[in-house]
Amino acid sequence: MAKRLPNDDSSPAGRISRRSDEPSPLKGAVPEQATAYRVLAIDQDAVIRGDMRLALEALGLSCDAVGTLAESRAALGARRYDLIVVDERQQDGSGLELVRELSAVDGSARCIVTSERDGFEGVIEAMRCGAIDFVTKPFRAAEIAGRVLAATEMVRKLRASERRVQRLKRICKRLDTARKDMSRQVDDLCSDLVLAYQELADQMTHSALANEFSSLIRQDLDVEDLLRTTLEFTLTKTGPTNAAVFLPTGSRDFNLGAYVNYDVPRDTADVLLDHLADVIAPRFENESELVRIDTAEELAERLGDEAGWLSDYGVLVFSCQHEGDCLAVVALFRDRSNPFHDELLPQIAVIRDIFGEQLGRIVRIHHRHRPDERWPGFDVEDDRGLAA
Repeated sequence: MAKRLPNDDSSPAGRISRRSDEPSPLKGAVPEQATAYRVLAIDQDAVIRGDMRLALEALGLSCDAVGTLAESRAALGARRYDLIVVDERQQDGSGLELVRELSAVDGSARCIVTSERDGFEGVIEAMRCGAIDFVTKPFRAAEIAGRVLAATEMVRKLRASERRVQRLKRICKRLDTARKDMSRQVDDLCSDLVLAYQELADQMTHSALANEFSSLIRQDLDVEDLLRTTLEFTLTKTGPTNAAVFLPTGSRDFNLGAYVNYDVPRDTADVLLDHLADVIAPRFENESELVRIDTAEELAERLGDEAGWLSDYGVLVFSCQHEGDCLAVVALFRDRSNPFHDELLPQIAVIRDIFGEQLGRIVRIHHRHRPDERWPGFDVEDDRGLAA
């Protein structure tokens, strides 16, 4: 049997599969704003490049197609691309190296990796390099077009965030100029300026927190590692606190996924945590906001007869949602004399959103590549009272 060469177009393994009667991909379902995006397709197979270009241009996207990494770097140096579709195997190197380079120098680059590898390891390697999606060859034109179209939503949100930051900076600059030019309204303008700068400072603080936490868990594609990292990072913000993560196992049924024991007696900790899995998690799985319970009266109102288990504690509970599903419920609780302050809540909200997104990402990867395997158990414990 003849061995297939890198540029051998006789084999269908790397081609885009498309029937002659296949309709234009996603015709009529293209968001109007998606047509403003520019895509760079990189594949050594000229037929695949041409098919991808036709499929994407059918959506109204602007697409450039090149066949080598050298050509792609020249194209990237000449203009900015919103999305990059790159095959893992290239004549002059690995497409994953390009993804890694772009992720390191341009946080706004969004890359989709295509590959003839079909397996969990390939997905993990691509995601660790910074890819946002992984498509196994061969694929239909409609499939790759759909993946690119879905990725444009992420680009849209990024652009909107950048515009909000720039708009806020312009507002601050105008307020500062007005304060100097209009002495009669100096008090009002100074107040506006302080508020605007405070809003900017808060946004930058939350952005720094998000970047720090995202960089920590970006490589965590294992549930146990993700839970451990999340709890450790959360406790750096809250200080000494009891914490537990409950994972859903069925309808209104939760199991303990990880916990940190700060001051609960060890001989009662297991019973308490099991009880919270049965009481706390089901009652708060659909909450869209952080829930802070500071007083015994509030606790009784929320938990009724079950409030006695946490009678001496202040409680902070939140549900981690992804695409409308509850993936985890997190409960933080400590002595009521050390309450959870207002300044902490926005930081916890940032952690909640990023944790839910990463957990959803892991679920999506496992469901795609490991449909018959169950989640790993949670039975590792150390001397600090941390288990995941």
